[in-house]
Amino acid sequence: MFQKVKVYVTVFVSLLAISLGLSVKAGAAEDLDVTKTSIVLESYEFGPAVTKVIFEFNQKVTPEVVHSAAKVTTAGVSPQVTNSYVSDDQGHVVYYDNSKYVTLELSLPSYNRYNMGGNAEPMYFNLSTWTNQWLQSYMVSMKDLSVVAEGSSQSQMVSSEQDAINNRLMPTTEVFDERGQVGNMQYAAYSAQTGTGNSTKPLIVWLHGIGERGTDMNIPLLSNDVYALTQPEIQGHFLTTGDQARGVNVLAVQTQTPWGSDNAAQLKETIDTYLANHPEVDKGRIYLAGVSNGGGMVLTMGATYQDYFAALVPIAAPLTVDQSGIDKLKNQPMWLIHTKADATVQPENSVLPLYKSLITSGATNKWFSYFETATGTDLPGTEYDGHWAWIYFFHDQVIGVQHPENTKNWDGYSGMVATDPTYGGGSRASVNGQTYNSIFDWMSAQRH
Repeated sequence: MFQKVKVYVTVFVSLLAISLGLSVKAGAAEDLDVTKTSIVLESYEFGPAVTKVIFEFNQKVTPEVVHSAAKVTTAGVSPQVTNSYVSDDQGHVVYYDNSKYVTLELSLPSYNRYNMGGNAEPMYFNLSTWTNQWLQSYMVSMKDLSVVAEGSSQSQMVSSEQDAINNRLMPTTEVFDERGQVGNMQYAAYSAQTGTGNSTKPLIVWLHGIGERGTDMNIPLLSNDVYALTQPEIQGHFLTTGDQARGVNVLAVQTQTPWGSDNAAQLKETIDTYLANHPEVDKGRIYLAGVSNGGGMVLTMGATYQDYFAALVPIAAPLTVDQSGIDKLKNQPMWLIHTKADATVQPENSVLPLYKSLITSGATNKWFSYFETATGTDLPGTEYDGHWAWIYFFHDQVIGVQHPENTKNWDGYSGMVATDPTYGGGSRASVNGQTYNSIFDWMSAQRH
């Protein structure tokens, strides 16, 4: 590991203290240095971001940490230091005590879809393998942080530079505290801590895109903001069965190969294995959602196991379905999400003919949210790759739908209107007289 540490000591203060007869702890200033640097990753719409850096010193420092002159650079980008404090080794503040750890909180970097190297992300998309991977090195440099060693009254300006890629802390992935493996598939699960012993909970099964396949379960959890499914904003949409509590379990599954019909049986086995260990899940309320390649797998699973899922949510799905598939999906509740700007899975070659075929075949309870572009919320106004329709799902912004009856009258697809300001369409999903103002309210109501 490359390491270069410099410590600047205010010698004048020490000499002045000695001349006045004050005691100064011998060697404290000279001995103080950074022995380890860690990074804390949080989940956002654009992927993982380093929100904190934790510096471990070779001795304890006091809470008198001053970052006003400090500058931090992560992977060549210099975010603003917004806060500093002594902490534990996980970056949690330590009140009124000394510690070997100092945490600096950082502002979110700006995002440039055309310059991925300038976003300071510790993960990148490998074009040769079509997978998201961790960087091999993530240099963190820090200059001019003012700290005071335990037992000393003298502040020191500390600087360091270290590679922190192998010292990753990922609190948002730790929410998925149950991990398992079935065959060559891994899974991570979150259990809602609500309901009584007599109630049952619904389950969302999440399928990643092609870039998140592999053997590191944290990559699909961080590449998309799957963490959002565990938070109160989305959890609050789901009623448990048997009482008025709210919450939904979440199961994220990772495959080592692209999703396809050849691994459908193992995916079902993985879900069944989870269900066998979770009798609190209502087997009539399993909702399958996925993005891109995973969205295509949602359709494959729905067609293969027609009475298994209560609702299907394909997002930016690449597959079209033949008449046999339409017949198998016709009676299954479905809500599709796509953007007009998607150049990776062009809507006119995927979701538009699929949705029109479903509606013209007489299918009901089929909804389609169609957005103009993929525009951010964590970084307001940021326009991402048009393929990223999932950001609306995780931000609970999938509200409007295209009117199904209008679909029958399209001349080709010229009648489709992508209405981003109205959250996917000017109409609302309505089933048996009940109108839904969110995809998650609609999901919660679906049962088989």
